[in-house]
Amino acid sequence: MGATAWLLFKTWVLPILTFGITLPVWAFLAGGAWLWIDKTSAVRHAVDTAMTRLVAGAQLDALQAEVIEQRRLRAWSDGKADEASKIAADERSARVTLETTLTQTDAEKRKAEDDLAALQARDDGLVDKQLLDSLLNR
Repeated sequence: MGATAWLLFKTWVLPILTFGITLPVWAFLAGGAWLWIDKTSAVRHAVDTAMTRLVAGAQLDALQAEVIEQRRLRAWSDGKADEASKIAADERSARVTLETTLTQTDAEKRKAEDDLAALQARDDGLVDKQLLDSLLNR
């Protein structure tokens, strides 16, 4: 019986066990060999180089587009700053003109009040027609 069992084991079980165990080992060895050969192949090296250049070129294009956009925004903001400074200068000029006009108007008002006080201080009591018309027109 021992010989029959050994023959059965050797014929049926041993090939299944060795096939079952060695198949994953051979698969791992074949995969490792393929990766090593693939890493050292000229085609893989050319693909990696082309990919690196493509990515670097895309990054360079993106950076150049960003620089162009920043320059455009800076030029636009400088233009707006120029407009704002022009508006501020016009506003300052208008304020100076207004202040000058107010000062002149105050001086004319004081002169008119002084003239009126001088006329009221006269004792003759007579007011000529031209003076009366000028006072009524003011």
